[in-house]
Amino acid sequence: MFRFGAPDALRLCVTEAAIDAMSLAAIEGLQDETLYLSTGGGWSPRTEAALFNLLARPNASLVCATDANAQGDAFAFRLQALATQAGRPSIRLRPPAEDWNDVLQARKKENAGE
Repeated sequence: MFRFGAPDALRLCVTEAAIDAMSLAAIEGLQDETLYLSTGGGWSPRTEAALFNLLARPNASLVCATDANAQGDAFAFRLQALATQAGRPSIRLRPPAEDWNDVLQARKKENAGE
């Protein structure tokens, strides 16, 4: 599992791909209290255990920042179920494009055209 940001952060943003985790961090301005994570699009028992352990920390919260498609929605649903199991809050942060890297690239193009 890819991890980027403060290891002790309590805001956990989970994406499907590492590039999307890094793109979301760039879009948000790399928030100090956030750990950006990616599962590489997969879900294994080790991934689930690692996420559960992070969520089990007091005051942890989950941001399901998966892709804006059916697979991303299904993945977010699975992540939210894990947060519920850990007794932690979760939200769905859906990108306004297919994924967070697409959003970042579009913003770069807009800024280059200014």
